[in-house]
Amino acid sequence: MLQEEEIYNIINENIEKSCEKLIERANELGGYDNISVIVVEKEE
Repeated sequence: MLQEEEIYNIINENIEKSCEKLIERANELGGYDNISVIVVEKEE
C-alpha cells in the first residue's frame, strides 16, 4: 500500500512510533487485509 520512499520517511521521522504510523497509513490507503510491520534498528 505504501511506496518505499514513504516508508523510509515515516521510519526516519520517529523510529519509536514508526510501526504504529505505518499501520495507520496503510489503513488510510485502503488496507484490506491483515497488516504487519517489523522495524529493526541497526546500531553501527
